[in-house]
Amino acid sequence: MTKKIVLIFSALFLCSSLFAQEHMSPRQWANAADVANSKKDYPTAIADYQQAINGGYSNFGLLYSLACVYSLQNNSEQALLALEKSAAMGLRSASILQNESDLNPLHSDPHWAKIVAIVTKNEQAYHVTHNDPNGFKFVTSDIDLFWKTYDQLPTAADPALLWERNYLDRGTVGLQGFIFSRIQSGEFLNKMIQSESKFYAGIRKNTLQTASVEPRVRTALRKFKSLYPEANFPDVYFVIGNSGTGGTSTNDGLVVGTEIFSLSADVPIDELNDWQKSVIKTPDLLPSIVIHELMHFQQNYDSPEMLASVIKEGAADFLASLVVDGNFNQRIYDYGYVHEAELKQQFLLDMKKNDATHWLYNGGSAKGSPADLGYFMGFRITQAYYQRATDKKQAVVDILNINDFNAFVAQSGYFDGK
Repeated sequence: MTKKIVLIFSALFLCSSLFAQEHMSPRQWANAADVANSKKDYPTAIADYQQAINGGYSNFGLLYSLACVYSLQNNSEQALLALEKSAAMGLRSASILQNESDLNPLHSDPHWAKIVAIVTKNEQAYHVTHNDPNGFKFVTSDIDLFWKTYDQLPTAADPALLWERNYLDRGTVGLQGFIFSRIQSGEFLNKMIQSESKFYAGIRKNTLQTASVEPRVRTALRKFKSLYPEANFPDVYFVIGNSGTGGTSTNDGLVVGTEIFSLSADVPIDELNDWQKSVIKTPDLLPSIVIHELMHFQQNYDSPEMLASVIKEGAADFLASLVVDGNFNQRIYDYGYVHEAELKQQFLLDMKKNDATHWLYNGGSAKGSPADLGYFMGFRITQAYYQRATDKKQAVVDILNINDFNAFVAQSGYFDGK
């Protein structure tokens, strides 16, 4: 009897899983592929990417990921085909393409040089059309879409599916680029909204005023243009997520989690955890996060090494400080300046071990000090380099195009004398 019951439940689970898969949107297949890819389940990732493509959901980022997965599976023919399609759809970072270790097996193929040439042309064309700080799109439609969906929750038979179909599937490319590793899914988003119901109910007014910061953002970007004439100005998308991420840069532009910048005296935060309470900011700091993410969009490096990651974040904060008032990471800096001497010593030890555990993305484990102190250390290293430079414009170019991070630290002189 027990065995029969187990078999019945197994069959029911299989049927429900198949039903769920049959009703997945192409966008969901793409997200599922990204998850499988992150887990190094490459056969599943390939199958899921193909499901997304067959359903009509495709972009150069998806095809680039597919090319990397095919290459890791030693299928150079399909990898090159996917990469060619990615280039045809607008893949535009030649430096990242050439430094992508997953694609190293393709370098000897005659098609490789042609692909690099196309990507380089795409990069040049993008720069021509995105070199004006007055020309980028400031997109807040996802905020309106969020609240339209939110208002349908009381009558929704399946709230998670409502979020999938009415918000995530219908959102801008900015919102859809924010799903993997951030919003994750309609189910997870709904879970967070229900567990933080008072917080979400309280932030509507502030999020709907996001468009009011646009003039400050454009003023800051015009200042940056004067410092770095080669700057690109991507579109900026303001979305509402699961109160876990303030912003990021994607292939399609900059994306800001507006709920992180929705604090005011009348917004209840008692449902939030300690880390969330420490990072929730007021709307006036929105320009700070936008400019920070803009700097990431300019940076021509993306190494997972500890030192590179710290400098990447700190450099974005430092360059933002040159053109905009306010710092969304101020609590980190308040602590950092007081404890700088001891932080230097610990940083040098961890740098030798290539260990970023205590410096970045440690909101769930930081004890006795703020999380993400690597932002402060990267800021101070970058600031020291900039202050030493006689040609400030060239220093900005250098900061955005670092090839040797150890040499950059040495040239900054930040640790001289410890």
